[in-house]
Amino acid sequence: MIRLNVVAALSVVLLSVVSAAAQTSAVGQLAELVALNDKVGNADTRVRVDALHRVWSIALASSDSEVKVAAIGLLLEPIGSSSDHIRMPAAYAVAEIANSTDDPRVKTRALGALAEPLQSTQVPMRNVAIDALNGITRSGRSGEVALAAVKALAEPIRSGNNGVRIPAINALVRAVEGRGHTASYQAAIDLLVAPLDSNAAIGGLEVRMMAVAALEKIGREATDIGTRAKAMGLLQAYGSRSGWEPEARKRAQEGAARIEAGSR
Repeated sequence: MIRLNVVAALSVVLLSVVSAAAQTSAVGQLAELVALNDKVGNADTRVRVDALHRVWSIALASSDSEVKVAAIGLLLEPIGSSSDHIRMPAAYAVAEIANSTDDPRVKTRALGALAEPLQSTQVPMRNVAIDALNGITRSGRSGEVALAAVKALAEPIRSGNNGVRIPAINALVRAVEGRGHTASYQAAIDLLVAPLDSNAAIGGLEVRMMAVAALEKIGREATDIGTRAKAMGLLQAYGSRSGWEPEARKRAQEGAARIEAGSR
């Protein structure tokens, strides 16, 4: 009994020492990030690149969420740069930092950091941001992360550029599937109305068909009646739209029927 008490006491002491060491380490990491603040926006490209990679390394090496959130905050400057060889690696750095923890707060902060590149006028950058978002949602299983991803994808999904909108629709489905999160499903369904209404002369049919498939998937996966009914109702409405191609109307009607069959 005495030996067990001694072991327990030593364990408490050890945990205290480890906790104190972790706090000391986090303070040092945060201090170094503060010192890098001016360098990440430096006019000298070499200085900016070195600072970006140092911020990236500090965040990955730390187990402290505050350090990771602070690092993502510093990366907002390079991720908003007009130079692709700065902002593209910054987007992937943000995604990797988000994936280095299970903390939803870090992941939602990272998704917020992708807002600017997701609205970039340059299609390659927007697609890099969508790819980074996919990486974050694959590792974030919470409804909070899924909803943040849906909100981040709003502008790309409403884009008139199919090179952006098509991968964004795919990313939307990936973000919400398997989460069982009603608010995310509902928000995703609302976003899909824009591509369903696409009148693009080139690629319009493909966009609408992707949106139909996404609606069906969400409707069949949702467990609450309201979400299933909303998805099914939209598919039924668009399935009878006179301006749609016969194959698109048929696909929408089939999707609505499959949602209804799964509700029985």
